[in-house]
Amino acid sequence: MSGFGFSIVGFLLAIAILVAVHEFGHFWVARKLGVKVLKFSIGFGKTLFHWRRKNDPCEYVVGMIPLGGFVKMLDEREGDVREEEKDQAFNNKPLWVRSAVVFAGPAFNFLFAIFAIWLVFQIGTPDIRPVIGEIGPDSQAEVAGFKAGDTLVAVNGRPIQTWREHEFFMLHQAMKRNTLQFEVSDISGQNRSIDVNFGEIDPNSLTRRPITAQLGIYPSPPKAQVSRMVEGAPAAIAGLQPGDEIVSIDGKAISDWYAMVEIVSANPGGKLQLDVNRADTQIQLEIVPESIERDGQQIGRIGLYMPPFENTKLRYGPLEAITASIDYNWRMTAITFRSIGKMLTTEMSSENLSGPITIAQLAGDTVKSGVVDFLRFLAIISISLGLLNLLPIPILDGGHLMYFCYEAVTGKEPSEAVMIRGQQLGITLLILLMGLAFYNDIMRLFGLL
Repeated sequence: MSGFGFSIVGFLLAIAILVAVHEFGHFWVARKLGVKVLKFSIGFGKTLFHWRRKNDPCEYVVGMIPLGGFVKMLDEREGDVREEEKDQAFNNKPLWVRSAVVFAGPAFNFLFAIFAIWLVFQIGTPDIRPVIGEIGPDSQAEVAGFKAGDTLVAVNGRPIQTWREHEFFMLHQAMKRNTLQFEVSDISGQNRSIDVNFGEIDPNSLTRRPITAQLGIYPSPPKAQVSRMVEGAPAAIAGLQPGDEIVSIDGKAISDWYAMVEIVSANPGGKLQLDVNRADTQIQLEIVPESIERDGQQIGRIGLYMPPFENTKLRYGPLEAITASIDYNWRMTAITFRSIGKMLTTEMSSENLSGPITIAQLAGDTVKSGVVDFLRFLAIISISLGLLNLLPIPILDGGHLMYFCYEAVTGKEPSEAVMIRGQQLGITLLILLMGLAFYNDIMRLFGLL
């Protein structure tokens, strides 16, 4: 299957799962609180499958277009209701019941994210030992006193087992512009503390690179070995194959992946001579890096993906994984919420907003990478979907909750005219939001973002 095929399959699978989770939240809570549910649908358009269970008034439907879903409940505003069923109508339920039913959709998205990350921690996720391999020159880490060979022991009292274990915690602190205290152990075993002011990091760069890289600390890099290649890119045209190791370029020995990238980047459009180890045999290949623009400069690229270089695994026990997953998802939710706030206040560029094209690409990549990466991706998107639906925009769950707050304060529902204008405003805002997201996606496709 091509990369495009993986993207389509991954995107549709992710959307179908997350929509089903969201709508099941509405469905389950409505049924538990005595609201009669008439239809539970996953997908829109032409009906592919539908069925009813014995003694169940609800019709279950799967639509052709798996980009949404809905739960249709008995409601006097949408049709006639028999006298004996009026107490089961949604509009006749107390305010707290209606609020619980509406809030249940986003709530189930958050619960699903916790479950997904709990599974990830149970399966175990490949990671890197927390040993610093390189310090970026003139970086914040160099100024603070980190040294190559240091082992990261703890951050703000949290023990560090692997390189990425507390990435979301550190990113959350960076977005709050806090100072963190690292405990490190040098190569002789001596411990020392290092304070790092995360407020010095540019907010616009926070979501573009790992937080450790922004500080200027890097794990020991992998060898310059071919893992995956971009179809039709210079690496594939030159004849490189998975498993090949690039040992020198133009006679200069290559110690690791970053050394190879440095030479390739500095030679856009230039011809390079590669010495390659292939199955204990050394061969020579010629390659011409393609020229791309990045940050206003032309750099070379040959179309190789960095090989995985995980040398350990992060795994928790069943109970420990619950608390770790809750903490992980809380940080991820707070980061997403703060990112939205910073974009609204222009402190963070709206270029960080991604749309369906970027999500589809990430879905395809994670499907190819395996179940752990796909579960992690589902958790992130599930939280984003939950937060999006809680925005106080009419036609979203958050808009309905906003109306319920108005009802709680005034003792009456908003007028029909207000509801209609609210729906029009909500649709307009969503179209503008999706338009911006699509614009960013397209700009990324052409390398302009």
